[in-house]
Amino acid sequence: MTVVMTVLAVIVISGCSSMNKSNQNQASNSNKSDIKSPSLTTPKVRKVWVPEKIEGDKYIEGHWMWVLERTTTWSQ
Repeated sequence: MTVVMTVLAVIVISGCSSMNKSNQNQASNSNKSDIKSPSLTTPKVRKVWVPEKIEGDKYIEGHWMWVLERTTTWSQ
């Protein structure tokens, strides 16, 4: 009897959770079509190699440096 009750409880719980998921999916799909937010443009980035150098008593190893040429902006 206990096994039957446990199986029934598992079935009821799994059924309720799948109903919640389908309701959430429908709600999120309707929100996507209702709300249209502006997007962001991609920034323009330049990659520059900085060679190794010695400054006083410091050795600075060669490395890449990224420079923003144009930042991101809102588009319509």
